[in-house]
Amino acid sequence: MMKVMIPAEIDTTKISKQILDQTLQAIEKRMELVNKTYDLPPYPTQQQLKKALEIGQDRLNDWIARGLKKQIWSTGSTRYDREEVRKFLKENFEV
Repeated sequence: MMKVMIPAEIDTTKISKQILDQTLQAIEKRMELVNKTYDLPPYPTQQQLKKALEIGQDRLNDWIARGLKKQIWSTGSTRYDREEVRKFLKENFEV
């Protein structure tokens, strides 16, 4: 077996900046999501939650599968405790 060595130069400054930029963008997105929960009513409906957090039903279903607690009220509506939503987001998306 023959080994071939190819010298390569890596611009670590450029790579470090890219990693930092991507990390800061991810943190900013997560913080925006958590901050949006402050405008929610104490027990938002599914529609209110999706609208406030700008998410779709698929994302909400994923969160429920991952442990977001929901409540079925006597009116038949599905609601979420605002504090539980905040807790879920912090536990699952906080950096």
